[in-house]
Amino acid sequence: MKVEIGPHRGVARIYLMLIEPAIYLPAALADFRTAGGRVIVQDFPDIAAVMELKEQVIVNCTGLGAKALFIDEELIPIKGQLAFLTPQPEINYMYMAEGYMSPRRDGILLGGAHERGVYTTEPDESAIAGIIEEHKRIAEGMRG
Repeated sequence: MKVEIGPHRGVARIYLMLIEPAIYLPAALADFRTAGGRVIVQDFPDIAAVMELKEQVIVNCTGLGAKALFIDEELIPIKGQLAFLTPQPEINYMYMAEGYMSPRRDGILLGGAHERGVYTTEPDESAIAGIIEEHKRIAEGMRG
């Protein structure tokens, strides 16, 4: 990674490599399976059922279910939302401000919304509209 401090306060140019989940994750899963790995989707009523597994490696993908499964009263969900714009190959930069923007082959990812303590996984149209408005504001500011 290479970092250059920009001419404006709070601006830096960082050269780094990012992965695109839509490309990387299926490839990683295919490699895992090629190497003999198996994916087993299973429900667990409690931690005792997890402890009965004979596998040496378990990947915990319980998400919101982790709180009940592991009786973890400190776990607090944080709901995030994303918006995607049409892919634009000419966009070759990303930014992080009040939100973040990252170009990908499948679209321009806009993020930045997070709601502490919200358990629902349903999209919130007003939050998505807020993300888009915030990124419009950021884009206008970048124009000068």
